[in-house]
Amino acid sequence: MVERNPKVRTLAIVGLGLMGGSVGMAAIERGLAERVVGFDLDPSSVGRALERKAITVGAGSLAAAVAEADLVFLATPVRSIAAVFAEAAPHLPAGCVVTDVGSTKGGVVDAVSRSAPDSIHFIGGHPMAGSEKDGIEAATADLYEGCLWILTPTESTSSEVYGGLMRFLTGLGARVLSLHPGRHDEALALTSHLPQLLSSTLMGFAADVANSGEGLPLLTAGGFRDMTRIAASSPDLWVDIVRENQPALAALVRRFQETLGEAADALENGDWYRLRSMLSEARRARHDLPGKPGLRPGDLVEVLIPVPDRPGVLAEVTTTVGEAGVNIEDLNIVHSVEGGRGVIHLTVSGDADARTAAGALAKKGYETELD
Repeated sequence: MVERNPKVRTLAIVGLGLMGGSVGMAAIERGLAERVVGFDLDPSSVGRALERKAITVGAGSLAAAVAEADLVFLATPVRSIAAVFAEAAPHLPAGCVVTDVGSTKGGVVDAVSRSAPDSIHFIGGHPMAGSEKDGIEAATADLYEGCLWILTPTESTSSEVYGGLMRFLTGLGARVLSLHPGRHDEALALTSHLPQLLSSTLMGFAADVANSGEGLPLLTAGGFRDMTRIAASSPDLWVDIVRENQPALAALVRRFQETLGEAADALENGDWYRLRSMLSEARRARHDLPGKPGLRPGDLVEVLIPVPDRPGVLAEVTTTVGEAGVNIEDLNIVHSVEGGRGVIHLTVSGDADARTAAGALAKKGYETELD
């Protein structure tokens, strides 16, 4: 990949459903790739992807899809990502960058790292976008516009490769955040996987009550529709996802059961003060949620971080900034002519984000300068 230009010669997409198809459509529409090669186990999906202009070339095999790729997106079900990578690895050209769109990262990153050739660069990824619909028919060129796209670099991640992938994703319209794979899975268990289970369980429970002898009508008020919308998502997809994140999700479900039990106790005992307190705390927390990702007012600010030239520095810096809740708008590293040191240039949005990033890095022992 060219260091400062997000455009690639050949983009390969493995898995032409909602996520992979949307990557291809956005890349073609925005001129981010000269060729977009697509492969799917279902040949009809390849044909429909060509018709919908999600790819420019259809491949008949995984090997053929990746043979000339500069950048590869693995958009298969999360449980198959590591196996697909292992199958593709012998056919990947040296220097190729591979990422994925799986919604769990710890197991994927560990498995791929064990099988990745030294000449191939893998960075785990997860776009925080999607739909209750699936398949190539649901793909759109604007799916990733304004979405948060999480990357999970490791100690071996090259700054140039990370920066190039980040700029490509920014070209798709996404905002990039860097997290440690384990922290990603813990966060997503709370903000994505648990809500899916709650939505599906509520829908199933309501349907059971409506179909029982109690004769209650299943009224479709706005609140009920809002809470159960994602219950229409693919069961096979979500079983794969929660299976990969079972420990973190199971612990959260137990904790949620305890909180729901507190609400039930308050109802049974007529403890309206306690119930109102729970509702008020939830209302306050909801109001404090950040809005839709997007540039906040203020000029872009560059944070300069002198660093030693050693493995793991880039991953530590970017994940520290990401875990502080700061999106990185751009990244570059300038190496010292004497060797052994360099300066990472992080561009963030506004003085507030710059100060937050600097404060988080200072706790890790890094000196910073705002430009």
